Amino acid sequence: MAQLDNVEWRLVSELQQNARQTNTELAAKIGMTEGSIRRRIAKLLAGGFFKIVAVVDPELFGLTTHAVIGLKVEATRTREIAAAVADMPELSYVYETTGQFDIIAVGFFTSTDEMRDFLQQKLVQRPGIISTDTFLVMRTVKRSLQWGKVREAPDLGPPRAKT
Repeated sequence: MAQLDNVEWRLVSELQQNARQTNTELAAKIGMTEGSIRRRIAKLLAGGFFKIVAVVDPELFGLTTHAVIGLKVEATRTREIAAAVADMPELSYVYETTGQFDIIAVGFFTSTDEMRDFLQQKLVQRPGIISTDTFLVMRTVKRSLQWGKVREAPDLGPPRAKT
């Protein structure tokens, strides 16, 4: 895993809170020049540490049916099937997992009819899928794009000198 320094951790944390902050605003908060902040952000983006995107509320776009789908698949085909399932635009997340299911996917649909058609006509038709179990989400209690420890920088000592 690549190591981030104090400044990079602070940048990621700040951008998680508000990705529309200007480099000038970030520079003032972190105590660096705007050019240094711009270069650091470019480095982090190029390194794949984060992307800056618009995240929509699926329900506001008519995707009111939200499902979590567990798949049991042929053991020797897990990666192949996961890749094929990941290519399905109806699904937003696809995970290879341990436990009861080999793959868990999360999908958003305009209706239960659309979800049923997806499940019956597209998903289960895929060779290698043994069975599926679908969980309809009744209500979203929390939806966050902030994961784990990224929210706060670890204690890495005092910040480095301005660069």
